[in-house]
Amino acid sequence: MKHHAPYLVGILLCVLLPMLYFVPACGASPVAEEHRELWTGRMYSSTYRAGICIKSNGEVYGALFLRQASGAVDRYTLSGKVDGKRISVRHSSGHVFQGVFTSKNTVEGELVLKNGHKMRVRALRGPEPEVDESCRLLQQE
Repeated sequence: MKHHAPYLVGILLCVLLPMLYFVPACGASPVAEEHRELWTGRMYSSTYRAGICIKSNGEVYGALFLRQASGAVDRYTLSGKVDGKRISVRHSSGHVFQGVFTSKNTVEGELVLKNGHKMRVRALRGPEPEVDESCRLLQQE
């Protein structure tokens, strides 16, 4: 059994590590591997959908579509970083979100607008989104 221990440890790591947040599957290229996610939520009377791509090094990029009660849709390009259970993303205008994954399918945190206004935000993970090569959502609804 002692001779098989390194082999069994390797198998366990290949099975268990991908279950952790944003860890690439065993055998995946650490440079090119990425996955796509859809996050949705509400802020006041608006709803949002964010399509993001997460690289194996934790880099995050994508776009958020904010649908206002009037029906108008604002688009925000996002970039940031995931580090374990923490995520930080920003928009070029100066808006910054910092949050924590409270479960596999929920992230909670604070959005600080460029004017300094702060609000609590909670987002839920949805099915894998359809995105283009720049990780922009193909369907905005």
